[in-house]
Amino acid sequence: MALLDKIKFHVWNPLTAVLDLVEKWNPTDCTTEKDYERSLYEWLHEQLGGVQVTKQFARGRVHADLVVADKVIIELKVNLDTTAKYQRLVGQLEEYREWKGDVVIVLFGRTDKNLRKKLDEAVEKRSGFLLFDQQMRVVQK
Repeated sequence: MALLDKIKFHVWNPLTAVLDLVEKWNPTDCTTEKDYERSLYEWLHEQLGGVQVTKQFARGRVHADLVVADKVIIELKVNLDTTAKYQRLVGQLEEYREWKGDVVIVLFGRTDKNLRKKLDEAVEKRSGFLLFDQQMRVVQK
């Protein structure tokens, strides 16, 4: 299956390929954001083979948990349950405007329903602008 995912990444759409892999990923024994980051990093390396996956990526003002092939940012959030955490995430999404690739936000643990709704609206609004080629997606694990 890993060969198909690797081919899909290169030939198809990197965002779709990463979303498919995140959906298939089944993290175990993870409690912190670092645990999830490490687990997803290992999973992506296993599934994508020679595709570059970078942890704690930084370029200019952009700082991301993971970046896949310089095309997809993956931002991990555990327990999006306070307004402060939501505002910090929205601030990060604003910084990603400088990014030329796509963004996947992966939520774990407790997610406040109202904050998730606000996040979905912000992502939809951001992805809806035709001026930006960048797409954003939210996944709840």
